[in-house]
Amino acid sequence: MFRVMVNRERGRILVTGKEKDLGLLDEGWELVYESFDWEDAFEYAMEIADDEIVEWYYDEEVKKKFVKGLSIAT
Repeated sequence: MFRVMVNRERGRILVTGKEKDLGLLDEGWELVYESFDWEDAFEYAMEIADDEIVEWYYDEEVKKKFVKGLSIAT
C-alpha cells in the first residue's frame, strides 16, 4: 500500500510505502490518499502540490519501474 501524507505546517508531501512512516501521523502529518499503485500515489501527490515539497523514496520508485518492466517482458 502506498500512501500520500501531508504536513501542511512544514509544507511537505510524502509518498511512501513504508509502514513505519505511519508514525508520522503522531507528528502532525495527515494521510490524504492510499493506493496499491506507486505511480497513482505519486501522481496524486503532484496534483495536490502547490508550494509544498514532494518527497518519495527513490528505491520504491525504482522497484515499481523494475516490476513494471518485468510484466511487459513476459
